[in-house]
Amino acid sequence: MAKRTHGQEPSLVLSEGTIDEPLWIRAEKTLEAAVHRGNFGANGQLPNEEELAARLHLHRHTVRRAVKGLVERGILEIRRGRGTFVAGGPIPYVIGPRSRFTENIRRSGRTPSSRLISSSSAPANPEEAQWLKIKKGEPILRLSLLRLADDVPIVFARHSMPAKRFPDFEARFREIGSITLTYATYGTVGYTRHATRIAARLPLGEESELLKVPRGAPLLAWTSVNLDKRRVPINLDDSTFAASRINVVIEHF
Repeated sequence: MAKRTHGQEPSLVLSEGTIDEPLWIRAEKTLEAAVHRGNFGANGQLPNEEELAARLHLHRHTVRRAVKGLVERGILEIRRGRGTFVAGGPIPYVIGPRSRFTENIRRSGRTPSSRLISSSSAPANPEEAQWLKIKKGEPILRLSLLRLADDVPIVFARHSMPAKRFPDFEARFREIGSITLTYATYGTVGYTRHATRIAARLPLGEESELLKVPRGAPLLAWTSVNLDKRRVPINLDDSTFAASRINVVIEHF
């Protein structure tokens, strides 16, 4: 790819603002307007931070904060090792009996990844026991994962499973990195989603920071249960999605 020169670049003129308006807000407005004008070309890649700062006559930290704000609003996305891009729009996210996060993200042309945020063992509370068809107080393992597409946070997922049936699940998951493949090590394959409950709400606790969304941004919160081939519940998935980053597609079956 030929290197761009400043003469070939569409102009970036810092937007006007009020006397007390911070420079990073003006920079954010300028970059947002440039996105809407299509200034960043067919592949939607922005110049690097240093070049943007030079073109806007601003400090790099000011530009960094402006870009961060646009990433949080879903207008830009940062792709690890590649740079900053105009966000490609919401990801079609299929809910069906065998739909999986990894498959949905790959189907959209993005690269899926997961980060283990926390894990704990605890007695099942009444709601968990009801979903998993176990007795209240039976031990369960809870895993909290941040799941991403091209390094953009999509969902904060909390998985709960009967600890007696799946001993050492956390250790196996750390080695394998996949919920589905970890279940397979116990001989549990081909499990299906039985039911899903979806609601909209605002972020709670650490969700805003983890998902990189404003505290006033809506989330899609859902609870689903997965069954093995004998129709026995094996997994309770209590997740929150950044609503602006997915379009839910219900698969009829």
